[in-house]
Amino acid sequence: MEETGGEEKMKAGKSMAPALIAAHPDGSCVVVAVGAALRIFNLLREEPVQVQDDTLPAGHGDVIRAVAFDLHNSLFASVGDDKLVKLWDATAWTCIKTVRLSKKASAVTFSHDSAWLLVADKFGIVYVFSTVQHDAIHKPVLILAHCCSIITGLCCSPDGKYIVTSDRDFKIRVTKFPENPLTGAHDIHTYCLGHTNFVACVAFIGFQGLLISGGGDATLRLWEYETGALLDTFDTTDEVCILIIQHTSIDFFLSLFRHAPSGGLSVGCCRFEGVLLFACDMVERQLSLLQVSFLWSENAPPTSLSFDSGGNLWLVSGAAETVEMGDEFVTPEALAVAQVQAQGIARAAVTHVQVVRDCVLLGGTSVPGGELLLHTLQGHQAGVQDVTAATEAAELAMKNLLSKRQYTAEQREHRKRMRNDKVVSL
Repeated sequence: MEETGGEEKMKAGKSMAPALIAAHPDGSCVVVAVGAALRIFNLLREEPVQVQDDTLPAGHGDVIRAVAFDLHNSLFASVGDDKLVKLWDATAWTCIKTVRLSKKASAVTFSHDSAWLLVADKFGIVYVFSTVQHDAIHKPVLILAHCCSIITGLCCSPDGKYIVTSDRDFKIRVTKFPENPLTGAHDIHTYCLGHTNFVACVAFIGFQGLLISGGGDATLRLWEYETGALLDTFDTTDEVCILIIQHTSIDFFLSLFRHAPSGGLSVGCCRFEGVLLFACDMVERQLSLLQVSFLWSENAPPTSLSFDSGGNLWLVSGAAETVEMGDEFVTPEALAVAQVQAQGIARAAVTHVQVVRDCVLLGGTSVPGGELLLHTLQGHQAGVQDVTAATEAAELAMKNLLSKRQYTAEQREHRKRMRNDKVVSL
């Protein structure tokens, strides 16, 4: 990318998808998903890992939008704009099965016992299928839906009783996990309502009956999810003003929550200039700012973060272009060409990975895995301006996807009249 004019071209050109990072629950490996590729580093053997995919189609054909590890069976899932759901053995790193959706995926999670994989698409539907490799049912089964609202968050409660989904229309829904997921989840237990903009993400706090959420209204909210009661709201606006000079809004992929290894919950709320760490008081049931931990070096805005079992906080910045095949009918030959293009974009994409331990930003040699890990996860060397431009383009794309257009009363009346006119003209 050219340094002069490159940023404007990228923002105005193809849509971008943010790079994602995920640490294995047992700390054995770290995965970066950028574009259509998975970059994996084994921390135990201190070596890169190559995935093997003998399913059809092999590999992703467009950007990966969400990834997840399970907690019990060493499984890993990746979903993306190619409408493919890929389930991986996270020990041998072979693809167990590939399932195709009818729409692009937006979120993925495992059930508490790892027996089921749940995937949400951009039409607001959540599908479920068994994680058993040779299960007789190969097609995803609809388990619940949000009526055409993009689902932004998806997780299952630690006790296995509930499925929590959040969406672009400010809602958090708590649904009872059915005895047989293949028959659907028809019992909506409650709603957690209070956000005034899209809900970016949700996460449970252990077995305390608490749920935390964050969104486009720049607030963190603490809920008692079985009753839907709002317990606490933390406005991050002041902290954002401290850390941000030119940007003042919270973004979808810049608000991510992960369980801290201590057993409590720390919330990493990424900003362009730094990371805020929050703690939850289990007795008072309140959120409090733990620390403004550090400034993100070289001004490369983070796009994803993940805690590992050793207490390290992994962060990545970067993005990759989407292929944008669209939903129209395409031939197998066209799909093959698009997949080759997507893999090429992924190989060329660069990311910026850093690690925080005890609120200290680690240097290159002190990062677990050292320079070899950084080379594996980041790809070939590139200037931080390239990474920053790609990341900001991805931020803009996510804003456009999640932020609903605001119309004046006059505009709404005009749109309504035009729709009525169209109906009459038929």
